[in-house]
Amino acid sequence: MKKLWIAWCIAVLAAVAPAAAPAADEPVATIGIDELTRGQKGFGLSVFAGTEPERFEVEVLGVMRDVMPELSYLMVRLSGRDLERSGLVAGMSGSPVYFDGRLAGAVSFGYSFGIEAIAGVTPIDVMERLHEIANSSSPRRVPAAAHPAPSIGWEDLLKREFSADQLGEQLRRLAPRLGSGASSALQWSASGFGEQATALLRQAVGELVPWAAGAGAAGAMGSTPAVAELVPGSAVAVPMIRGDLRLAAHGTLTARRGDEILAFGHPVFALGAVRLPLAISEVITVLASRSNSFKLSNVGAVLGALDLDREAGVHGRLGLTARTIPVRVRLRGLMERDYAMEVVDMPLISSNLIALATLSALEVSTFAYGPQGMDFAVRFQLADHEDLVVRQSFDGQQAGLESAVYLLNFATFLAFNAYEEVKLEAVDVEFLQLERPRTATLVGAWADRTRVEPGATVRLTVELRPYRGERYRRVVTTKVPANVPDGRYSLLIGDGTSMDAARLAVERRSPESLEQALEFLRSLRSSRELVTAGLYANAGLALGGEVLPQLPGSVRAIFAAGAPVGTPLWLTIAHEQSELQDRPVAGVLRVDVEVRRR
Repeated sequence: MKKLWIAWCIAVLAAVAPAAAPAADEPVATIGIDELTRGQKGFGLSVFAGTEPERFEVEVLGVMRDVMPELSYLMVRLSGRDLERSGLVAGMSGSPVYFDGRLAGAVSFGYSFGIEAIAGVTPIDVMERLHEIANSSSPRRVPAAAHPAPSIGWEDLLKREFSADQLGEQLRRLAPRLGSGASSALQWSASGFGEQATALLRQAVGELVPWAAGAGAAGAMGSTPAVAELVPGSAVAVPMIRGDLRLAAHGTLTARRGDEILAFGHPVFALGAVRLPLAISEVITVLASRSNSFKLSNVGAVLGALDLDREAGVHGRLGLTARTIPVRVRLRGLMERDYAMEVVDMPLISSNLIALATLSALEVSTFAYGPQGMDFAVRFQLADHEDLVVRQSFDGQQAGLESAVYLLNFATFLAFNAYEEVKLEAVDVEFLQLERPRTATLVGAWADRTRVEPGATVRLTVELRPYRGERYRRVVTTKVPANVPDGRYSLLIGDGTSMDAARLAVERRSPESLEQALEFLRSLRSSRELVTAGLYANAGLALGGEVLPQLPGSVRAIFAAGAPVGTPLWLTIAHEQSELQDRPVAGVLRVDVEVRRR
Protein backbone atom coordinates (compact mmCIF):
# COMPACT_ATOMS: atom_id res chain seq x y z
CA MET A 1 0.00 0.00 0.00
CA LYS A 2 2.85 2.36 0.80
CA LYS A 3 4.30 1.94 -2.71
CA LEU A 4 0.90 2.60 -4.28
CA TRP A 5 0.50 5.76 -2.15
CA ILE A 6 3.92 7.06 -3.23
CA ALA A 7 3.18 6.32 -6.90
CA TRP A 8 -0.18 8.10 -6.65
CA CYS A 9 1.46 11.19 -5.08
CA ILE A 10 4.10 11.30 -7.81
CA ALA A 11 1.40 11.11 -10.51
CA VAL A 12 -0.61 13.92 -8.90
CA LEU A 13 2.46 16.14 -8.56
CA ALA A 14 3.38 15.52 -12.20
CA ALA A 15 -0.10 16.52 -13.28
CA VAL A 16 -0.24 19.82 -11.37
CA ALA A 17 3.39 20.95 -11.66
CA PRO A 18 4.20 23.49 -14.41
CA ALA A 19 5.69 21.88 -17.48
CA ALA A 20 9.07 23.20 -18.46
CA ALA A 21 9.38 24.50 -22.00
CA PRO A 22 12.10 22.89 -24.13
CA ALA A 23 15.34 24.86 -24.28
CA ALA A 24 15.88 26.99 -27.37
CA ASP A 25 18.47 24.67 -28.92
CA GLU A 26 16.95 21.34 -27.86
CA PRO A 27 15.47 19.25 -30.68
CA VAL A 28 11.72 19.00 -30.10
CA ALA A 29 10.00 15.65 -30.54
CA THR A 30 6.71 16.01 -32.39
CA ILE A 31 3.53 13.95 -32.67
CA GLY A 32 1.12 13.82 -35.61
CA ILE A 33 -2.57 14.42 -35.08
CA ASP A 34 -3.37 11.00 -36.57
CA GLU A 35 -1.47 9.42 -33.65
CA LEU A 36 -3.90 10.95 -31.16
CA THR A 37 -7.17 9.46 -29.96
CA ARG A 38 -10.34 11.00 -28.60
CA GLY A 39 -10.10 11.59 -24.86
CA GLN A 40 -6.29 11.59 -24.82
CA LYS A 41 -4.88 14.08 -22.29
CA GLY A 42 -2.01 16.47 -22.73
CA PHE A 43 -0.97 19.95 -21.73
CA GLY A 44 -0.21 23.35 -23.23
CA LEU A 45 1.95 26.34 -22.33
CA SER A 46 1.00 30.01 -22.30
CA VAL A 47 1.61 33.13 -20.21
CA PHE A 48 -1.30 34.14 -17.98
CA ALA A 49 0.57 36.64 -15.77
CA GLY A 50 4.09 38.03 -16.09
CA THR A 51 6.46 36.52 -18.64
CA GLU A 52 6.79 32.88 -17.52
CA PRO A 53 4.78 30.26 -19.46
CA GLU A 54 2.38 28.23 -17.32
CA ARG A 55 0.72 24.90 -17.90
CA PHE A 56 -2.92 24.35 -18.86
CA GLU A 57 -4.64 21.02 -19.59
CA VAL A 58 -5.73 19.72 -22.99
CA GLU A 59 -8.12 16.92 -23.98
CA VAL A 60 -8.47 15.63 -27.55
CA LEU A 61 -11.98 15.87 -29.03
CA GLY A 62 -11.21 14.87 -32.62
CA VAL A 63 -9.90 16.13 -35.96
CA MET A 64 -11.60 18.65 -38.25
CA ARG A 65 -10.29 17.36 -41.56
CA ASP A 66 -9.42 19.18 -44.80
CA VAL A 67 -10.66 22.59 -43.70
CA MET A 68 -8.23 23.85 -46.33
CA PRO A 69 -6.12 21.90 -48.83
CA GLU A 70 -3.54 19.91 -46.87
CA LEU A 71 -4.66 21.51 -43.59
CA SER A 72 -6.67 19.76 -40.89
CA TYR A 73 -7.14 20.99 -37.32
CA LEU A 74 -7.00 19.08 -34.05
CA MET A 75 -10.00 20.04 -31.89
CA VAL A 76 -9.37 20.09 -28.15
CA ARG A 77 -10.96 21.11 -24.84
CA LEU A 78 -8.83 23.34 -22.61
CA SER A 79 -8.95 23.45 -18.82
CA GLY A 80 -6.97 24.75 -15.88
CA ARG A 81 -5.77 28.33 -15.36
CA ASP A 82 -9.48 29.24 -14.99
CA LEU A 83 -10.09 28.47 -18.69
CA GLU A 84 -13.30 26.67 -17.69
CA ARG A 85 -14.69 30.10 -16.73
CA SER A 86 -13.01 32.37 -19.28
CA GLY A 87 -13.08 30.12 -22.31
CA LEU A 88 -10.31 30.46 -24.90
CA VAL A 89 -8.34 33.66 -24.26
CA ALA A 90 -7.30 36.02 -27.05
CA GLY A 91 -3.51 36.13 -27.02
CA MET A 92 -3.22 32.33 -26.72
CA SER A 93 -2.67 32.01 -30.49
CA GLY A 94 0.44 29.89 -30.89
CA SER A 95 0.35 28.30 -27.43
CA PRO A 96 2.17 24.97 -27.88
CA VAL A 97 0.23 21.79 -27.10
CA TYR A 98 2.01 18.56 -26.05
CA PHE A 99 0.95 14.91 -25.78
CA ASP A 100 3.24 12.27 -24.30
CA GLY A 101 5.90 14.96 -24.04
CA ARG A 102 5.81 15.60 -27.80
CA LEU A 103 4.73 18.81 -29.55
CA ALA A 104 1.44 18.40 -31.46
CA GLY A 105 0.83 21.96 -32.64
CA ALA A 106 -0.36 25.45 -31.71
CA VAL A 107 -3.68 26.70 -30.36
CA SER A 108 -4.99 28.91 -33.17
CA PHE A 109 -8.73 29.59 -32.98
CA GLY A 110 -11.91 29.25 -30.99
CA TYR A 111 -15.56 30.32 -31.10
CA SER A 112 -17.02 33.52 -29.68
CA PHE A 113 -19.68 33.14 -26.96
CA GLY A 114 -18.74 29.46 -26.46
CA ILE A 115 -19.54 28.21 -22.95
CA GLU A 116 -16.51 25.87 -23.03
CA ALA A 117 -12.88 26.44 -23.91
CA ILE A 118 -12.99 24.58 -27.22
CA ALA A 119 -10.05 25.38 -29.50
CA GLY A 120 -8.56 24.41 -32.83
CA VAL A 121 -4.90 23.38 -32.96
CA THR A 122 -2.76 23.81 -36.08
CA PRO A 123 -0.60 20.68 -36.51
CA ILE A 124 3.11 21.22 -35.95
CA ASP A 125 4.10 19.31 -39.09
CA VAL A 126 2.23 21.91 -41.17
CA MET A 127 3.84 24.76 -39.24
CA GLU A 128 7.34 23.30 -39.63
CA ARG A 129 7.06 23.65 -43.40
CA LEU A 130 7.59 27.37 -42.75
CA HIS A 131 11.17 26.51 -41.74
CA GLU A 132 11.69 24.88 -45.13
CA ILE A 133 10.26 27.85 -47.01
CA ALA A 134 12.23 30.37 -44.95
CA ASN A 135 15.49 28.50 -45.49
CA SER A 136 14.87 27.69 -49.14
CA SER A 137 17.81 28.35 -51.45
CA SER A 138 15.54 30.08 -53.97
CA PRO A 139 15.77 33.89 -53.90
CA ARG A 140 13.11 35.51 -51.73
CA ARG A 141 12.16 39.10 -51.23
CA VAL A 142 9.44 41.01 -49.45
CA PRO A 143 6.73 41.81 -52.03
CA ALA A 144 4.59 44.93 -52.05
CA ALA A 145 1.67 42.75 -50.96
CA ALA A 146 0.15 39.37 -51.65
CA HIS A 147 -3.34 40.85 -51.67
CA PRO A 148 -4.69 42.46 -54.85
CA ALA A 149 -3.34 45.99 -55.05
CA PRO A 150 -5.90 48.75 -54.46
CA SER A 151 -6.80 50.49 -57.70
CA ILE A 152 -5.84 54.17 -57.45
CA GLY A 153 -6.14 56.26 -60.61
CA TRP A 154 -5.53 59.91 -61.41
CA GLU A 155 -9.20 60.68 -60.83
CA ASP A 156 -8.95 59.35 -57.26
CA LEU A 157 -6.08 61.74 -56.57
CA LEU A 158 -8.14 64.70 -57.78
CA LYS A 159 -11.12 64.10 -55.49
CA ARG A 160 -11.82 66.16 -52.40
CA GLU A 161 -14.86 64.39 -50.95
CA PHE A 162 -14.43 60.99 -49.32
CA SER A 163 -16.23 58.71 -46.87
CA ALA A 164 -15.16 56.48 -43.99
CA ASP A 165 -16.06 53.47 -46.17
CA GLN A 166 -13.04 54.13 -48.39
CA LEU A 167 -10.63 53.94 -45.46
CA GLY A 168 -12.53 51.07 -43.86
CA GLU A 169 -12.56 49.06 -47.09
CA GLN A 170 -8.78 49.14 -47.37
CA LEU A 171 -8.34 48.32 -43.69
CA ARG A 172 -10.58 45.28 -44.04
CA ARG A 173 -8.17 43.86 -46.60
CA LEU A 174 -5.70 43.28 -43.79
CA ALA A 175 -7.48 40.66 -41.72
CA PRO A 176 -7.77 37.08 -43.02
CA ARG A 177 -10.96 35.46 -41.78
CA LEU A 178 -11.52 31.92 -40.55
CA GLY A 179 -14.61 30.09 -41.74
CA SER A 180 -17.38 28.28 -39.85
CA GLY A 181 -17.86 31.10 -37.36
CA ALA A 182 -14.38 30.61 -35.89
CA SER A 183 -12.26 33.49 -34.70
CA SER A 184 -8.49 33.47 -34.29
CA ALA A 185 -7.04 33.59 -30.78
CA LEU A 186 -4.88 36.54 -31.84
CA GLN A 187 -5.27 39.62 -29.67
CA TRP A 188 -4.97 43.22 -30.86
CA SER A 189 -4.12 46.14 -28.58
CA ALA A 190 -4.21 49.84 -29.37
CA SER A 191 -3.58 53.12 -27.59
CA GLY A 192 -3.95 56.75 -28.61
CA PHE A 193 -6.55 56.22 -31.36
CA GLY A 194 -9.74 58.26 -31.58
CA GLU A 195 -13.27 56.90 -31.56
CA GLN A 196 -13.79 56.71 -35.34
CA ALA A 197 -10.31 55.33 -35.98
CA THR A 198 -10.84 52.69 -33.28
CA ALA A 199 -14.18 51.71 -34.84
CA LEU A 200 -12.51 51.31 -38.25
CA LEU A 201 -9.77 49.17 -36.72
CA ARG A 202 -12.33 46.96 -34.98
CA GLN A 203 -14.07 46.37 -38.30
CA ALA A 204 -10.76 45.21 -39.74
CA VAL A 205 -9.08 43.17 -36.98
CA GLY A 206 -11.82 42.50 -34.44
CA GLU A 207 -11.84 43.40 -30.76
CA LEU A 208 -9.21 45.84 -29.44
CA VAL A 209 -7.88 46.04 -25.90
CA PRO A 210 -5.76 48.83 -24.37
CA TRP A 211 -2.00 48.75 -24.97
CA ALA A 212 -0.92 49.04 -21.37
CA ALA A 213 2.77 49.98 -21.75
CA GLY A 214 3.70 53.67 -22.02
CA ALA A 215 5.38 54.22 -25.39
CA GLY A 216 6.30 50.60 -26.01
CA ALA A 217 9.98 51.17 -25.26
CA ALA A 218 12.45 48.39 -24.72
CA GLY A 219 12.28 48.78 -20.97
CA ALA A 220 8.49 48.96 -20.76
CA MET A 221 8.38 45.86 -18.53
CA GLY A 222 10.87 47.14 -15.99
CA SER A 223 13.98 45.58 -17.53
CA THR A 224 15.17 44.81 -21.02
CA PRO A 225 14.53 41.09 -21.66
CA ALA A 226 17.17 38.87 -23.17
CA VAL A 227 16.66 36.81 -26.29
CA ALA A 228 17.31 33.71 -24.17
CA GLU A 229 14.04 34.38 -22.29
CA LEU A 230 11.99 33.58 -25.39
CA VAL A 231 10.86 29.97 -25.03
CA PRO A 232 7.85 28.00 -26.28
CA GLY A 233 4.83 29.46 -24.54
CA SER A 234 6.33 32.96 -24.21
CA ALA A 235 4.05 35.92 -24.91
CA VAL A 236 5.11 37.81 -28.05
CA ALA A 237 3.77 40.79 -29.97
CA VAL A 238 3.99 42.30 -33.44
CA PRO A 239 4.04 46.10 -32.96
CA MET A 240 2.60 47.75 -36.08
CA ILE A 241 2.79 51.32 -34.77
CA ARG A 242 5.04 52.56 -31.97
CA GLY A 243 5.31 56.02 -30.48
CA ASP A 244 2.56 58.46 -29.53
CA LEU A 245 0.07 56.07 -31.13
CA ARG A 246 0.44 52.33 -30.68
CA LEU A 247 -1.00 49.21 -32.32
CA ALA A 248 0.14 45.60 -31.88
CA ALA A 249 -0.96 42.01 -32.45
CA HIS A 250 -0.35 39.63 -29.53
CA GLY A 251 0.10 35.89 -29.47
CA THR A 252 2.34 33.11 -28.24
CA LEU A 253 5.59 31.55 -29.40
CA THR A 254 5.05 27.92 -30.45
CA ALA A 255 8.54 26.58 -31.05
CA ARG A 256 12.10 27.84 -31.26
CA ARG A 257 15.05 26.42 -33.17
CA GLY A 258 18.12 28.53 -32.40
CA ASP A 259 17.28 32.00 -33.69
CA GLU A 260 14.24 30.79 -35.67
CA ILE A 261 10.75 30.85 -34.19
CA LEU A 262 7.27 29.65 -35.10
CA ALA A 263 4.19 31.35 -33.64
CA PHE A 264 0.42 31.98 -33.78
CA GLY A 265 -0.71 28.90 -35.75
CA HIS A 266 -2.54 31.19 -38.20
CA PRO A 267 -1.64 34.23 -40.32
CA VAL A 268 -1.56 37.83 -39.16
CA PHE A 269 -2.32 39.26 -42.61
CA ALA A 270 -1.57 36.26 -44.88
CA LEU A 271 0.91 38.36 -46.87
CA GLY A 272 3.50 35.65 -47.47
CA ALA A 273 7.00 37.11 -47.29
CA VAL A 274 6.98 39.98 -44.79
CA ARG A 275 9.30 41.93 -42.52
CA LEU A 276 7.39 42.76 -39.33
CA PRO A 277 8.94 43.52 -35.92
CA LEU A 278 8.70 40.84 -33.22
CA ALA A 279 8.71 41.84 -29.54
CA ILE A 280 8.44 40.09 -26.22
CA SER A 281 5.47 41.04 -24.08
CA GLU A 282 4.32 40.83 -20.47
CA VAL A 283 0.84 39.72 -19.47
CA ILE A 284 -0.66 41.81 -16.66
CA THR A 285 -3.75 39.67 -16.22
CA VAL A 286 -6.46 37.75 -18.06
CA LEU A 287 -9.84 39.45 -18.30
CA ALA A 288 -12.72 37.01 -18.69
CA SER A 289 -15.55 38.02 -21.01
CA ARG A 290 -18.73 36.38 -22.18
CA SER A 291 -17.91 37.28 -25.78
CA ASN A 292 -14.11 37.13 -25.97
CA SER A 293 -11.72 36.86 -23.02
CA PHE A 294 -8.32 38.48 -23.50
CA LYS A 295 -4.92 39.13 -21.98
CA LEU A 296 -4.09 42.66 -20.86
CA SER A 297 -0.45 43.05 -21.92
CA ASN A 298 2.54 45.35 -22.10
CA VAL A 299 4.73 45.34 -25.21
CA GLY A 300 8.43 45.08 -24.51
CA ALA A 301 11.65 45.14 -26.49
CA VAL A 302 11.80 44.24 -30.17
CA LEU A 303 14.00 41.15 -30.41
CA GLY A 304 13.66 40.18 -34.06
CA ALA A 305 11.31 40.13 -37.01
CA LEU A 306 8.78 37.93 -38.78
CA ASP A 307 9.74 37.00 -42.32
CA LEU A 308 6.87 34.65 -43.29
CA ASP A 309 3.14 35.12 -42.75
CA ARG A 310 1.27 32.05 -44.02
CA GLU A 311 -1.97 30.19 -43.39
CA ALA A 312 -0.30 27.79 -40.94
CA GLY A 313 1.33 30.51 -38.84
CA VAL A 314 4.27 32.87 -38.84
CA HIS A 315 8.02 32.32 -39.00
CA GLY A 316 10.58 34.75 -37.64
CA ARG A 317 14.21 35.22 -36.75
CA LEU A 318 15.64 36.71 -33.59
CA GLY A 319 18.11 39.49 -34.35
CA LEU A 320 16.48 40.22 -37.73
CA THR A 321 15.58 43.88 -38.27
CA ALA A 322 12.26 45.13 -39.62
CA ARG A 323 12.39 48.56 -41.22
CA THR A 324 9.90 51.19 -40.05
CA ILE A 325 8.74 54.53 -41.50
CA PRO A 326 8.96 57.63 -39.28
CA VAL A 327 5.68 59.57 -39.32
CA ARG A 328 5.14 63.02 -37.84
CA VAL A 329 1.79 64.79 -37.59
CA ARG A 330 1.75 68.49 -36.66
CA LEU A 331 -1.44 70.30 -35.68
CA ARG A 332 -1.70 74.08 -35.80
CA GLY A 333 -4.58 76.52 -35.48
CA LEU A 334 -7.08 75.41 -32.85
CA MET A 335 -4.45 73.31 -31.08
CA GLU A 336 -0.67 73.07 -31.32
CA ARG A 337 0.38 69.47 -30.94
CA ASP A 338 3.03 67.23 -32.51
CA TYR A 339 2.81 63.46 -32.84
CA ALA A 340 5.75 61.18 -33.64
CA MET A 341 5.52 57.48 -34.38
CA GLU A 342 7.01 54.62 -36.41
CA VAL A 343 4.88 52.53 -38.77
CA VAL A 344 5.88 49.14 -40.20
CA ASP A 345 7.21 49.29 -43.75
CA MET A 346 4.75 47.03 -45.59
CA PRO A 347 2.98 48.96 -48.39
CA LEU A 348 -0.53 47.52 -48.06
CA ILE A 349 -0.35 47.95 -44.29
CA SER A 350 1.66 51.13 -43.83
CA SER A 351 -0.46 53.28 -46.17
CA ASN A 352 -3.58 52.48 -44.15
CA LEU A 353 -1.93 52.93 -40.78
CA ILE A 354 -0.40 56.29 -41.70
CA ALA A 355 -3.84 57.54 -42.78
CA LEU A 356 -5.45 56.13 -39.63
CA ALA A 357 -2.82 57.75 -37.40
CA THR A 358 -3.42 61.07 -39.15
CA LEU A 359 -7.16 60.84 -38.51
CA SER A 360 -6.56 59.89 -34.86
CA ALA A 361 -4.23 62.82 -34.25
CA LEU A 362 -7.12 65.12 -35.15
CA GLU A 363 -9.70 63.14 -33.18
CA VAL A 364 -7.81 63.02 -29.89
CA SER A 365 -6.40 66.57 -30.05
CA THR A 366 -9.37 68.61 -31.24
CA PHE A 367 -12.06 67.10 -33.47
CA ALA A 368 -12.17 65.42 -36.86
CA TYR A 369 -15.89 65.87 -37.49
CA GLY A 370 -18.22 68.87 -37.48
CA PRO A 371 -18.12 72.20 -39.33
CA GLN A 372 -14.53 73.33 -39.75
CA GLY A 373 -11.88 74.42 -42.20
CA MET A 374 -8.66 72.52 -42.83
CA ASP A 375 -5.48 73.34 -44.72
CA PHE A 376 -3.49 70.15 -45.16
CA ALA A 377 0.03 69.41 -46.39
CA VAL A 378 1.95 66.14 -46.57
CA ARG A 379 5.58 65.58 -47.51
CA PHE A 380 6.58 62.11 -48.72
CA GLN A 381 10.34 61.66 -48.42
CA LEU A 382 11.32 59.20 -51.15
CA ALA A 383 14.58 57.31 -51.55
CA ASP A 384 16.33 58.07 -54.87
CA HIS A 385 13.75 60.74 -55.81
CA GLU A 386 12.95 64.28 -54.78
CA ASP A 387 10.34 64.70 -52.07
CA LEU A 388 6.70 64.77 -53.09
CA VAL A 389 4.75 67.57 -51.38
CA VAL A 390 0.96 67.62 -51.67
CA ARG A 391 -1.28 70.43 -50.43
CA GLN A 392 -5.05 70.58 -50.20
CA SER A 393 -7.84 72.31 -48.29
CA PHE A 394 -11.00 70.72 -46.91
CA ASP A 395 -14.12 72.28 -45.45
CA GLY A 396 -17.26 70.96 -43.83
CA GLN A 397 -18.45 68.16 -41.57
CA GLN A 398 -15.98 65.52 -42.83
CA ALA A 399 -12.85 67.66 -43.31
CA GLY A 400 -10.67 65.52 -41.02
CA LEU A 401 -11.74 62.22 -42.54
CA GLU A 402 -11.41 63.56 -46.09
CA SER A 403 -7.85 64.71 -45.45
CA ALA A 404 -6.95 61.25 -44.07
CA VAL A 405 -8.38 59.45 -47.12
CA TYR A 406 -6.70 61.99 -49.42
CA LEU A 407 -3.38 61.07 -47.78
CA LEU A 408 -4.25 57.37 -48.07
CA ASN A 409 -4.83 57.65 -51.83
CA PHE A 410 -1.45 59.28 -52.48
CA ALA A 411 0.41 56.83 -50.22
CA THR A 412 -1.35 53.89 -51.92
CA PHE A 413 -0.60 55.26 -55.39
CA LEU A 414 3.10 55.50 -54.50
CA ALA A 415 3.13 52.01 -52.99
CA PHE A 416 1.42 50.31 -55.93
CA ASN A 417 2.47 52.46 -58.88
CA ALA A 418 3.08 50.54 -62.10
CA TYR A 419 6.55 51.95 -62.77
CA GLU A 420 8.95 51.02 -59.96
CA GLU A 421 9.10 50.21 -56.27
CA VAL A 422 9.05 53.28 -54.06
CA LYS A 423 10.84 53.36 -50.73
CA LEU A 424 9.27 55.77 -48.25
CA GLU A 425 11.91 57.32 -45.99
CA ALA A 426 9.49 59.39 -43.88
CA VAL A 427 6.08 61.05 -43.95
CA ASP A 428 5.43 64.52 -42.51
CA VAL A 429 1.85 65.77 -42.19
CA GLU A 430 0.77 69.24 -41.14
CA PHE A 431 -2.72 70.61 -40.47
CA LEU A 432 -3.94 74.16 -40.02
CA GLN A 433 -7.36 73.74 -38.44
CA LEU A 434 -9.93 76.54 -38.38
CA GLU A 435 -13.22 76.83 -36.50
CA ARG A 436 -15.55 77.14 -39.49
CA PRO A 437 -15.76 76.34 -43.22
CA ARG A 438 -14.48 79.05 -45.58
CA THR A 439 -15.05 77.81 -49.13
CA ALA A 440 -16.36 80.34 -51.65
CA THR A 441 -18.30 79.02 -54.64
CA LEU A 442 -17.75 80.51 -58.10
CA VAL A 443 -21.12 81.80 -59.32
CA GLY A 444 -20.27 84.09 -62.23
CA ALA A 445 -17.48 85.39 -64.49
CA TRP A 446 -17.23 87.80 -67.45
CA ALA A 447 -14.51 89.47 -69.52
CA ASP A 448 -14.04 93.20 -70.04
CA ARG A 449 -14.38 92.61 -73.84
CA THR A 450 -15.38 89.83 -76.21
CA ARG A 451 -12.92 90.42 -79.08
CA VAL A 452 -9.16 90.55 -78.50
CA GLU A 453 -5.91 90.52 -80.44
CA PRO A 454 -3.08 88.01 -79.83
CA GLY A 455 -0.87 89.30 -77.01
CA ALA A 456 -3.66 91.42 -75.52
CA THR A 457 -4.52 91.54 -71.81
CA VAL A 458 -7.98 90.44 -70.69
CA ARG A 459 -9.57 91.42 -67.36
CA LEU A 460 -11.89 88.79 -65.92
CA THR A 461 -14.34 89.71 -63.17
CA VAL A 462 -15.25 86.73 -60.99
CA GLU A 463 -18.14 86.64 -58.53
CA LEU A 464 -17.98 84.30 -55.53
CA ARG A 465 -20.43 83.30 -52.79
CA PRO A 466 -18.65 82.36 -49.50
CA TYR A 467 -19.97 80.01 -46.84
CA ARG A 468 -22.57 82.01 -44.88
CA GLY A 469 -21.34 85.31 -46.25
CA GLU A 470 -22.05 88.07 -48.75
CA ARG A 471 -21.08 87.72 -52.39
CA TYR A 472 -17.88 89.43 -53.44
CA ARG A 473 -15.86 89.93 -56.62
CA ARG A 474 -12.29 89.39 -57.72
CA VAL A 475 -10.56 90.75 -60.84
CA VAL A 476 -8.13 88.42 -62.59
CA THR A 477 -5.85 89.70 -65.33
CA THR A 478 -4.62 87.26 -67.96
CA LYS A 479 -2.75 87.61 -71.24
CA VAL A 480 -3.62 85.98 -74.56
CA PRO A 481 -0.43 84.36 -75.98
CA ALA A 482 0.89 85.91 -79.20
CA ASN A 483 0.85 82.59 -81.09
CA VAL A 484 -2.87 81.88 -80.57
CA PRO A 485 -4.63 81.57 -83.97
CA ASP A 486 -7.73 83.52 -84.88
CA GLY A 487 -10.97 82.07 -83.68
CA ARG A 488 -12.64 81.16 -80.41
CA TYR A 489 -10.44 81.29 -77.33
CA SER A 490 -11.95 79.80 -74.15
CA LEU A 491 -10.90 81.05 -70.74
CA LEU A 492 -11.53 78.59 -67.91
CA ILE A 493 -11.35 79.88 -64.35
CA GLY A 494 -11.76 77.68 -61.30
CA ASP A 495 -10.29 76.12 -58.19
CA GLY A 496 -6.95 74.35 -58.52
CA THR A 497 -8.28 70.81 -58.08
CA SER A 498 -11.08 71.19 -60.64
CA MET A 499 -8.70 72.83 -63.08
CA ASP A 500 -6.23 69.94 -62.65
CA ALA A 501 -9.06 67.58 -63.58
CA ALA A 502 -9.79 69.71 -66.67
CA ARG A 503 -6.10 69.72 -67.59
CA LEU A 504 -5.98 65.94 -67.27
CA ALA A 505 -9.08 65.59 -69.48
CA VAL A 506 -7.55 67.83 -72.17
CA GLU A 507 -4.02 66.46 -72.13
CA ARG A 508 -4.95 62.83 -71.37
CA ARG A 509 -1.63 62.21 -69.68
CA SER A 510 -0.34 58.67 -69.35
CA PRO A 511 3.13 58.76 -67.70
CA GLU A 512 5.55 56.05 -68.71
CA SER A 513 7.97 56.39 -65.80
CA LEU A 514 7.82 57.10 -62.09
CA GLU A 515 9.64 60.38 -62.61
CA GLN A 516 6.97 61.53 -65.08
CA ALA A 517 4.25 60.48 -62.63
CA LEU A 518 5.94 62.36 -59.79
CA GLU A 519 6.32 65.42 -61.99
CA PHE A 520 2.58 65.41 -62.62
CA LEU A 521 1.80 64.89 -58.91
CA ARG A 522 4.04 67.80 -57.95
CA SER A 523 2.13 70.01 -60.39
CA LEU A 524 -1.23 69.37 -58.69
CA ARG A 525 -2.79 72.41 -57.05
CA SER A 526 -5.03 72.90 -54.05
CA SER A 527 -8.46 74.48 -53.88
CA ARG A 528 -6.84 77.55 -52.31
CA GLU A 529 -5.55 78.43 -55.79
CA LEU A 530 -7.69 80.27 -58.34
CA VAL A 531 -6.44 79.06 -61.72
CA THR A 532 -7.04 80.61 -65.14
CA ALA A 533 -6.36 78.65 -68.32
CA GLY A 534 -6.73 79.57 -71.99
CA LEU A 535 -7.69 76.85 -74.52
CA TYR A 536 -8.25 76.70 -78.25
CA ALA A 537 -8.94 73.96 -80.80
CA ASN A 538 -5.75 72.51 -82.20
CA ALA A 539 -4.48 69.02 -83.01
CA GLY A 540 -1.78 67.64 -80.75
CA LEU A 541 -0.47 64.32 -79.46
CA ALA A 542 0.16 62.65 -76.09
CA LEU A 543 3.17 60.41 -76.64
CA GLY A 544 5.69 58.74 -74.34
CA GLY A 545 4.16 60.34 -71.28
CA GLU A 546 4.63 63.83 -72.73
CA VAL A 547 2.14 66.26 -74.28
CA LEU A 548 2.98 67.57 -77.77
CA PRO A 549 0.55 70.42 -78.51
CA GLN A 550 0.37 72.51 -81.66
CA LEU A 551 1.88 69.92 -83.99
CA PRO A 552 2.75 71.33 -87.45
CA GLY A 553 0.63 70.04 -90.31
CA SER A 554 3.57 68.10 -91.77
CA VAL A 555 4.11 66.23 -88.50
CA ARG A 556 0.40 65.46 -88.18
CA ALA A 557 0.45 64.05 -91.71
CA ILE A 558 3.34 61.74 -90.82
CA PHE A 559 1.47 60.35 -87.82
CA ALA A 560 -1.75 60.06 -89.79
CA ALA A 561 -0.06 58.07 -92.56
CA GLY A 562 1.46 55.43 -90.28
CA ALA A 563 0.16 53.10 -87.62
CA PRO A 564 -1.62 54.75 -84.66
CA VAL A 565 0.97 56.25 -82.32
CA GLY A 566 0.13 58.00 -79.06
CA THR A 567 -3.17 59.62 -78.17
CA PRO A 568 -4.57 62.41 -80.39
CA LEU A 569 -5.45 65.68 -78.69
CA TRP A 570 -7.99 68.16 -80.03
CA LEU A 571 -7.51 71.04 -77.61
CA THR A 572 -4.39 72.92 -76.60
CA ILE A 573 -3.83 74.68 -73.29
CA ALA A 574 -2.09 77.84 -74.42
CA HIS A 575 -1.62 79.49 -71.05
CA GLU A 576 -2.15 78.83 -67.32
CA GLN A 577 -1.74 81.03 -64.28
CA SER A 578 -2.51 80.57 -60.60
CA GLU A 579 -3.21 82.95 -57.72
CA LEU A 580 -3.28 81.85 -54.07
CA GLN A 581 -6.49 82.93 -52.33
CA ASP A 582 -7.22 83.66 -48.68
CA ARG A 583 -9.78 80.86 -48.66
CA PRO A 584 -10.61 77.74 -50.73
CA VAL A 585 -12.78 78.18 -53.81
CA ALA A 586 -14.98 75.69 -55.61
CA GLY A 587 -16.26 75.45 -59.17
CA VAL A 588 -15.21 76.07 -62.77
CA LEU A 589 -16.58 78.72 -65.15
CA ARG A 590 -15.93 79.37 -68.86
CA VAL A 591 -15.70 82.70 -70.64
CA ASP A 592 -15.31 82.73 -74.46
CA VAL A 593 -13.64 85.52 -76.40
CA GLU A 594 -12.83 85.84 -80.10
CA VAL A 595 -9.25 86.32 -81.23
CA ARG A 596 -8.85 88.51 -84.34
CA ARG A 597 -5.70 89.96 -85.81
CA ARG A 598 -5.83 93.44 -87.39
